[in-house]
Amino acid sequence: MHALHNKLSKDGFSVLGVTKYFDRGSLPGESGDMKARLSKTTSVKDMDEKDFGEHLKTFHERVQPSYPFVVASKEELDAYKVPGYPTLFVVNRQGIIVYLQVGGGREAILEAVIRRQLQEK
Repeated sequence: MHALHNKLSKDGFSVLGVTKYFDRGSLPGESGDMKARLSKTTSVKDMDEKDFGEHLKTFHERVQPSYPFVVASKEELDAYKVPGYPTLFVVNRQGIIVYLQVGGGREAILEAVIRRQLQEK
């Protein structure tokens, strides 16, 4: 998402990373290029909600995505019927979900959907 956001943000595309509270996670290493940092992850366990907020902040600092993350409530996630993680929604300018993807990959399809939406006014 980072590369796609950087590529298309000048055309009006934006990304918002949304997650929920998890009591566990992982942190990339602190030094080296991104590939090196991601190869040196550390498991984090038994987090409460406050710890998770700090974990997410540290994760964001180390990964340095070009877009923000927010933590959604269970009610907010239920409203969107999130089936699993990761789930990706493309929302058009009118606020309508036009694409849903569960799992990673399929970057070419995702980019085509986004470019089509950016062309529509």
